[in-house]
Amino acid sequence: MVLQGGPGLTSRSVAPIAELLAEDFRVVRFDHTGWTVADVLDQLEAVRREIGEESWFVLGHSWGAAVATLYAHSCPERVRGLILAHPLEISSAFCDRAGDTQAGEDPLALDHDPDVADLLWEDLESICPDTAEEGYDLAPIARQINVPSLVLLGEYDSIDPRSGQLWAELTNGRLISMSGSGHWSFLDRPLEFRREVTEFLFERGVRRAMVAAG
Repeated sequence: MVLQGGPGLTSRSVAPIAELLAEDFRVVRFDHTGWTVADVLDQLEAVRREIGEESWFVLGHSWGAAVATLYAHSCPERVRGLILAHPLEISSAFCDRAGDTQAGEDPLALDHDPDVADLLWEDLESICPDTAEEGYDLAPIARQINVPSLVLLGEYDSIDPRSGQLWAELTNGRLISMSGSGHWSFLDRPLEFRREVTEFLFERGVRRAMVAAG
């Protein structure tokens, strides 16, 4: 499963990831219609049941990494591993450095819905509040993740690298920083992105040449 960021983007923004991986794996992406994080998680689980997978690997780009992590926390028996590609700041404490990295600055910001984005941000802050209750903090959730994880960062990422390092530390994940890449390494360094993700999946027993679905 490949999850888009934003929030409020459609799955077209992660279509290049699906294309990079489809030769070797069954790849699924979908456009959620949720107005809350719980809605999105419920829809994600409904997709898993519909396609008949007992468990799967979940890749989340940017804000989608938060969804992937929250899903792994709520349904740990359904997740074989996590790939957090340029995950959003793990807490609001890291957001000042990154500045505004919303859809208008993203090369694949297609069909962005700002109303959905605002609601999902507000809901995330509500369910994962920081200590000051003025933002969010995903660190307590990340600390409870017990599945294998891979964290991908870019040398010129818009996300504070300290946040990415903390994601990897708390999830006990492998940390990869790709030189010459920004926040969209699957566009900047597609072959390297594909290699790192493919190696991670193959090392965990995923079989080659599964049927792709999109």
